[in-house]
Amino acid sequence: MLVVAFIGILAALWAVFSSQEELSYSGCRGDEIAERLHRMGDELGAASIDADHPITRENGVFLRHWSFEFSDRRQADVLCSQLAEEGKSWGRLRRFWSSGQERCRLRLDLDGEAFDLRVVLKRPRVAEAQAPRPTPSRPKLPPTPRPKLSPGARGRLAILLDDAGQQMSLVPAASALPKPIAVAVLPFLPSSAETAVALHRAGHEIWLHMPMEPEGYPSENPGPGAILISMSDDDVRRTLQTAINNVPFIVGINNHMGSKATADLRLMTIVMQELRSRNLFFIDSRTTVKTQALDAARAQGVPSNRRRVFLDNDHSMEAIGRQLEDAVYEAKKYGEAIAIGHFKKTTIELLAREAPGLKSRGVDLVSPGSLMH
Repeated sequence: MLVVAFIGILAALWAVFSSQEELSYSGCRGDEIAERLHRMGDELGAASIDADHPITRENGVFLRHWSFEFSDRRQADVLCSQLAEEGKSWGRLRRFWSSGQERCRLRLDLDGEAFDLRVVLKRPRVAEAQAPRPTPSRPKLPPTPRPKLSPGARGRLAILLDDAGQQMSLVPAASALPKPIAVAVLPFLPSSAETAVALHRAGHEIWLHMPMEPEGYPSENPGPGAILISMSDDDVRRTLQTAINNVPFIVGINNHMGSKATADLRLMTIVMQELRSRNLFFIDSRTTVKTQALDAARAQGVPSNRRRVFLDNDHSMEAIGRQLEDAVYEAKKYGEAIAIGHFKKTTIELLAREAPGLKSRGVDLVSPGSLMH
């Protein structure tokens, strides 16, 4: 009887410790800290907040890189002080105070993930050493207007939101978007699988946002699990297989970065062979004009398409709205178009506001998977 009781106690302890270990890597606490960081930056009037750009993996720890940019040095220094004080209650904090453009840098370590926090000043515009010689004034020409479309022109528009999997805080808002809006999830991040499951259950199409080598690698880091041109054929296949297995419910992949990788026909051919064997689609994000990805996809019989518009290289609401209008125009001009944005708060809010009216603007919102050829 004592033996049975002892075994029961051991089983209970094992369940407790197992669940604690799982929670320590779930990213839930990190997401709460991320929301607090956003509030702190907004309250002090940060000119920009670059959140989770990028997320890297170092010695088994997911490192989230954040940068707060200020025009006012005093406000920047206030945030440094607040981070140093409040961060003590969040986890293990290390401070690296500095001067000049970078006012401070802090490293916050949690279980399974960490934050690299930088507070910087906007660089002043450098005055020219010598005033340029005056040139004769020329009349300012208006921009060349786009060709007008026929009054009844309509098209199909697909929207794919990249870089999901970094945090769960935006998942509820993304889940409420129209179902055809799809999401591309980065692999090997704290919330990759959880994000894919939640959005799949909400009815959204899931894609794997596959990290690939960019020009400038390794200074430009695509994140964990990237496909590199130095890899052997077998290593490319294993890397892609592992990433596919990390993100459930995917219908295909699109490249994250990859300006160098997608220009390599050998590499793209291996990728497409693997996709064909798994009946998966491919979208070329077109991060370089030298891309060979679509040629390789079509040669291997992989249903594919390309991105025509980036929605949010400029993160302001007004700029995203203009890019969405460009996407509408492209869809009506070509009959269909794929627009890629990012899994960011401003982009999601803009789409929540504008997507219901797209039909009246001449486009039908469809899933990216329906535009594969």
